[in-house]
Amino acid sequence: MIWAKKIVGLCILLASVLGFSQEKLTPKVDERVEIVSIAFRLAGAEEYMRSDNKKYAEDINAYFEPYKNAEIIQFIKENRNQNGLGYDAVMSIAAHLSFKNNQFKRVAEKENTLDKRWAKVDQKKFVELLNQFYRKSNFQKFFINHSQNYAQAEREYQEVILKDFNLNWYSKFYGKAPNEEYKIILGYGNGGGNYGIKVEPKNGKTIVNAIVGVWDFDENGNAKFDKNEFQPLLIHEFNHSFVNYILDKKDYHAQMKNSAEKIYALVEKEMNAQAYGNWETMVNESIVRAAVIRYMIDHHYAQKDIDDEILAQRGRQFLWIKELVELLGKYEKERTKFPTLESFYPEIIAFYKNLEPQIKTTIEQQPKVISVSPDIWNKDDVDSTITEITINFSTELSTERMNVKVGKLGMEHFPLKQNLGFTNDNKSIKFKVELKPNTEYEFVLGNRFRDKNGFPLKETSIKFKTK
Repeated sequence: MIWAKKIVGLCILLASVLGFSQEKLTPKVDERVEIVSIAFRLAGAEEYMRSDNKKYAEDINAYFEPYKNAEIIQFIKENRNQNGLGYDAVMSIAAHLSFKNNQFKRVAEKENTLDKRWAKVDQKKFVELLNQFYRKSNFQKFFINHSQNYAQAEREYQEVILKDFNLNWYSKFYGKAPNEEYKIILGYGNGGGNYGIKVEPKNGKTIVNAIVGVWDFDENGNAKFDKNEFQPLLIHEFNHSFVNYILDKKDYHAQMKNSAEKIYALVEKEMNAQAYGNWETMVNESIVRAAVIRYMIDHHYAQKDIDDEILAQRGRQFLWIKELVELLGKYEKERTKFPTLESFYPEIIAFYKNLEPQIKTTIEQQPKVISVSPDIWNKDDVDSTITEITINFSTELSTERMNVKVGKLGMEHFPLKQNLGFTNDNKSIKFKVELKPNTEYEFVLGNRFRDKNGFPLKETSIKFKTK
C-alpha cells in the first residue's frame, strides 16, 4: 500500500539509460484517480475522507451533495462491506481504467494485475455506474474548476521532488534495464495514502504508477511537498517493479517461505495494520525500504536523515531494516560477483533463514507499557477526580520523539490535556487529565516513542471508565 527506496551499481548501455529518461517523469493530477477517490469518499471510506485541504473537501461535499445517493455510491458501500474494497484496491481500479472521449473503460491486459479484492465484484457494472456518475454530476466541470489547484501541485512536486531525483540509479543498482513506463499521479484528494499500482496493457509496455497522496497545504490551500518525506516515497514505489518479480520465481519463493512465515508470525499484527497481509508482501516491502536507504546513502543524504529513515522503518516493525541495509551494501560492493539483485537474492534468503532468533530477542526487549499510575488501565471504576496519571515503561526511552493518539472511541473520549514530561530516568511520562463521571476514555501510545537504540514502543491502547 505505501512506498519505497533507492539504488546504485553497474553501468548499462547508453540506450537503456536514455530509455529511462527523467524527462518522462511528469507529475499529473488524473481525472480517473480523482473521480474514484471522490466516489469512495462519498461512500464513507475513511481512508479517502481526510480534509487536509479544507477548501477542497468543502468543495467536494458541496458540489456532490445532490449525488451522495447515486447508484455508484450505493454499489461501493455494498461491495466495500462484502469484499473489503479499500486503500490500494481503490487506486488499483482507478489505474486500470482508460479515459477517452469522456468515457471510462477497463484496460484490456495481457495478465490481470487488478487487486484481487475486485475478483468477486461486478467490474463491468462498476465502470457503467462510474460513467453514469461522471455524466450526471458533470464531473468534468468540477475537475476543470480546480485545474489551477492541480497545476500548482504539479509544479510544486516537479520543483521540489523531481529536481534532483536520479531515475537512472535504478538500472545501475539493480543491474537491469527497465522495461516499464513510469508515471507519477498526484492523488489530490487522497490524503495520506500512497500507492504503487502496476498495469499490464495488452498492447504496450507495463505501466508502473506511483500514486502520491497530497496532504500538506499552506494557509492559501497551495500544496506543499517536503523533500525528506516525499522523495523517499517516490524512490520506494519505483523500487517495487525491480524487486517484487524476483520472489515470484518458483525456487526463490519456496526457499524463502518457511523462514519468512515465521518472521511474519512475530509481527503479523503490525503488518496487517499497514495492509501487509502476508509474508510475501512483508519481504518485498522490507527489501524495497532497505533499497530506499541505500539510495539515500549513495546520494549523500545527511546522516541524520538516513538515521531517521531507519528509525521510521523500525517504527513500522521492520525491526531488521538496518541489517538488511548493510546486506545490500555488501551487494553494492561485490557487483562483479553479483551483477544483479536477482543474482544476489540467495544471500537475502539466507539472511531471513537466520533472522528469527534475533527478531524474537528484539521483540522481547522492545519497550512496552508496563503499568499506569494510579491503576486505571482496563478498570471500570476509576475516580473521576483524578487530575494526573503516569505511564510506566519497561525501559528508558528517548525524549526526542513521542506520539499519543486518539483512540477508536473518538476525541470526546480522549482524557489527556497536557504532557507534563518524562520522569523516573525517562522510564515514565506524566500527563494532566480531565475526567467526567460515568464516561469511557481511551488513548493510544504510538510507536514514535523509542528506546535509546531506536526500537519502537509496542503500540498500546489505554482504556478505562470512570464511576
